[in-house]
Amino acid sequence: MKLSRREYLLGSAAALLPVGATVAAAAEASADFDPSSPLPHRQAFFPFRETYLNSASQHPLSRGARRAADAYFDYKTFAEHSDYDIRGIRAQVLANFARLIGVSADELGFVPSTTAGENLLVRALGIPESGGRIVTDALHFFGSFPLYAELAKQGMDVVTVRQRDGRIDMDEFAEAVTPGTRLVSVSSMSTFNGFEHDLALVSEIAHRRGALVYADIIHSAGSVPLDLGASGVDFAACASYKWLMADLGLAFVYVRKPRLGELRRPWYGYNQVAHMQSHVLPGDPPGDTVADYELADDTMGYFGMGTMANVVAAKLGHSLPYLLAVGIDRITAYRRPLLSRLREALPELGYPCLTPAESRGPILAFAAPDARQTIAPRLRAAGVTVTVLEHHFRVAPSVFNDLDDVERLIDALG
Repeated sequence: MKLSRREYLLGSAAALLPVGATVAAAAEASADFDPSSPLPHRQAFFPFRETYLNSASQHPLSRGARRAADAYFDYKTFAEHSDYDIRGIRAQVLANFARLIGVSADELGFVPSTTAGENLLVRALGIPESGGRIVTDALHFFGSFPLYAELAKQGMDVVTVRQRDGRIDMDEFAEAVTPGTRLVSVSSMSTFNGFEHDLALVSEIAHRRGALVYADIIHSAGSVPLDLGASGVDFAACASYKWLMADLGLAFVYVRKPRLGELRRPWYGYNQVAHMQSHVLPGDPPGDTVADYELADDTMGYFGMGTMANVVAAKLGHSLPYLLAVGIDRITAYRRPLLSRLREALPELGYPCLTPAESRGPILAFAAPDARQTIAPRLRAAGVTVTVLEHHFRVAPSVFNDLDDVERLIDALG
């Protein structure tokens, strides 16, 4: 029994081009919508039951992504012969995400979530056994705080740089990255307030001290122009249910190619295998081992697992080409007047903006003491959805929102 990982997981190299059933599925998903049409693209999505300004929490599925999922489900019924090519779609997803963030496809792999990617990368670096310092900051993803707190309990010297006026002071950050620092871990864009790190500067600071850099890019990929390859970042992870417009259950992990040799595999699974020859099944050639195998020397070869959320890959098979066709620059420019209007109006109503003025991203946070008790009921009554937390709220418009949506929020809070 011979298994080729490339054939098993991704299909042949030709699958990197959208051919056959992959093209047919993509064409069907996009049949009624032109991504080059003027924004907003409300018609590309299903009608909303309310004004949705919460895409930093979960992005709604588009009509095309829903049809792409339906095509996958049709294939899974096994009701009739199908040439649906999920392996080719997965390969195209990796190729398209690589284009979106400026890396090569063999530097990417699939993992279940951003958090899984971050944890696996930490393990692959031999942390905490290797000891040393980790530098992170208070605007990193709050779900990562327990990871680094537990690593501190296990002997790592963990330093968390605090925020100042919604920013991380880079002089203070650089001071924290001392010789002996193993890892610098940041969010490229903060889920709290949209603060955006200069990843090239973070990498320069870290590499000068011999440290490696991990970036959570979940709020940057698909929302702002991102050239991860040029940034110098060593590792990254990104789930697909936010600005990539897909769903929970499938994420990307990135390892800069020269760094692979510095890692150990954090686990072992059949999707890491490049070639395998069994010696125990009927018809197998004899051998002294159960199987002879070779592990691939790319990111999937280090982080590949077992089964994965194919239906999410199917959705990404639509949403990534959509993002590439629309253009992230165009999305960023379209969003700018919506965000400017919110920055102007909401502080006048008593809600100070917590997002730095220079932020390019789609996230704006505003202070509101006891927000869950004071403003959440008003927003529910007005049919406006944003993220409301204890003492602040977060607004995040996307390609389907317009100034009317923004005015509904302002009226609800006015």
